Amino acid sequence: MDIKIQKKDLVQGLVLASSIVERKTTMPLLANVCLCAHGKTLTLSATDLEVGFVADLATEVVTEGELTVSARSLFDIVKELPDDRVHLHALPNHWMEVKSGKSHFKIVGLSAEEFPKLPESGKEHFMIVDVADFLDMVTKTAYAMSTDETRYTLNGVLMEQVKGDDGTARLRLVATDGHRLAYADRAVKGKWKLESGVIIPRKGILEWKRLLEGVDGTFQLAIGTKQVTVQKDNVTLIIRLIDGQFPPYQQVIPDSHKWVISVGREILQQSIRRVQLVTTDRSRGIRFRISPKHLELTAKNPDIGEAHEELQVKYQGETFEIGFNGRYFLDLLNVMADEQVVMELKGEMGPALFRSEFDRNFLAVIMPMRL
Repeated sequence: MDIKIQKKDLVQGLVLASSIVERKTTMPLLANVCLCAHGKTLTLSATDLEVGFVADLATEVVTEGELTVSARSLFDIVKELPDDRVHLHALPNHWMEVKSGKSHFKIVGLSAEEFPKLPESGKEHFMIVDVADFLDMVTKTAYAMSTDETRYTLNGVLMEQVKGDDGTARLRLVATDGHRLAYADRAVKGKWKLESGVIIPRKGILEWKRLLEGVDGTFQLAIGTKQVTVQKDNVTLIIRLIDGQFPPYQQVIPDSHKWVISVGREILQQSIRRVQLVTTDRSRGIRFRISPKHLELTAKNPDIGEAHEELQVKYQGETFEIGFNGRYFLDLLNVMADEQVVMELKGEMGPALFRSEFDRNFLAVIMPMRL
């Protein structure tokens, strides 16, 4: 293999490849990126067996061939090269020579023959999804994913098809860790039908988000039985789905409410941030005491002290108290753009339901905690 390529193109591909590969693995090939030169194209491939990445880059191919080298090492070298043009040349025993200007490197590699073959998209229909819409959906849901590895079906985002008020098919993302829940849905274009929801793993949804950040327009999405395929320009992501059943999330969404409280988002956000300074990392418990036109936030920690804040709210009803994890509130408030936060409660031990005034297809739930 002997090629010449623009530095910026190679760096762009290696950024994504190096974030996907496994750095600590018993399979050295999973830490490598595969470079395959053919025709006028350099194809970069990387995988951790859960997420696969393929990018086709325009290249001057002198000699065709393929080789794998450390994705992180090649990225670190290429991004520091002085010239805009990079020369890559395969040497005997799977070594690679990297040249640019007066810089000259030789890095050890491995044969591409044993590199895992990435699955190809089947006969699934591709739908067209707006980049901005999808990123907004991920932002408004991914924070609620679980990090508990024993609950593997919650270590990702549910993707399902729902029907809009006008009867059109919509794509919905749902995430929950058992203590909170969030969903958002948007309209999509294209011929598709999803019989049941699929679960995108945490790393897959985050790499998907990374691919789309900073770009405009639309991307193509195909959902299969074992994988989803994402195509944007010259880059393809293949994400293996979590095999399992997502919990029936609709059951935890309250169908009625007893109290409705409205409060300024930024004021509530700042107050919770201050009050939780005296809470512990394990328990971010904050007591909410709600009375007509008032909300009192208190937190106590025998090793640190106490905190108390009082806010003006829109509320007319009986006085009651309820406890919540302050971090869960901050995570939610960080993704909302509303000036006023409207919280619906069914009772003192019932979940809190949040809707957005500007995004009617977004919903969030936070479960209370005993203090």
